Amino acid sequence: MSRVSEQLSVQLFVIVMIVALLLSGCVGVSAPAVAPADRSAPAAFKVGLVHPSPITDAWSGQAYAALERMRDELGAEIANVEVGDPAGYEKAFSDFASQGYTLVIGHGFQYQDAAEKVSLEFPNTYFTTVGGFKSTANFAPIDLVPGYMQALYAMGVLAGQITKTGKAVGFTLEIPATKLPLEGFRQGFESIPGNTFSMVVLRDGNDVGAGKEAALQAIADGADILIANANLAGDGVLQAVAEQGGDSIFAIGTIGNQNSKAPKNVLVSAVLNIPQALFAVAKSAKEGTFEGGHVRAFTINDEGVYQFIYNEELADIVTPELRALVDETIAKLKSGEIVVEMPQ
Repeated sequence: MSRVSEQLSVQLFVIVMIVALLLSGCVGVSAPAVAPADRSAPAAFKVGLVHPSPITDAWSGQAYAALERMRDELGAEIANVEVGDPAGYEKAFSDFASQGYTLVIGHGFQYQDAAEKVSLEFPNTYFTTVGGFKSTANFAPIDLVPGYMQALYAMGVLAGQITKTGKAVGFTLEIPATKLPLEGFRQGFESIPGNTFSMVVLRDGNDVGAGKEAALQAIADGADILIANANLAGDGVLQAVAEQGGDSIFAIGTIGNQNSKAPKNVLVSAVLNIPQALFAVAKSAKEGTFEGGHVRAFTINDEGVYQFIYNEELADIVTPELRALVDETIAKLKSGEIVVEMPQ
């Protein structure tokens, strides 16, 4: 290689090194890298419902309506399971909690023991039951019974004015949440001198046939006013009234609007607006303001929770004067002038 070529090679090498150093310097002063964005999504709001009877039943249907409202208005992912056998209560609650549900609802007093136990195992899940007196830091039952006893007291006063035989019969289950409200009806009905009320306790809340048979017997024994608070078995009572009632045997609807189940015989339905109460609980769970450790009791003073839907086909029997009597009774219950006694 000539001397000139060697000089050119050295110069070329120096130029390449200078360019490399310049490039490395540019990298060193470039803008700092942006940290990758946090792609973690917030936890889904999920609500699970455990109920004792089919959702076509007035009682469980109310809870399912609440669940649908949570989906539509709160964006909740929802699921429900029918569990009537006590052996399956704990598993139902645990299954929902282990799947990351935010709130688990047990639709009935009978679920409180399972909710209490499972709530201790899943402290990050909220639990509520419709009825009950037990609670934990993340379990708070709602008690609709005090207000429903008051509402049915007013219905007892109404029925007490309509009866011709002075006999009314109630059909229930051996569960405080279904039995106690009828004690309110008893007090209202028997506030009219000469009236008597008796109660039939059914063994299975899903046995429509047993409810119907018991109602037919009550009619045969002279009762002309029937009221059932017995889950699906209550439909059997209304079937009996519709078939055998004619124009002299009447019923009071409970929980939901049951007027259409015996349109010529159901005078009025005392509707328990469970969706309103449960929606409030779900909203607090989503917002993180849910408070455990106590029972939330509702009374007749809680607007919108207890409603009366009169059967307009029987407006000649439930006259404006009798409706005014119901309104007057409700006003006295709200003010405390009338007090419904809790049975000992």
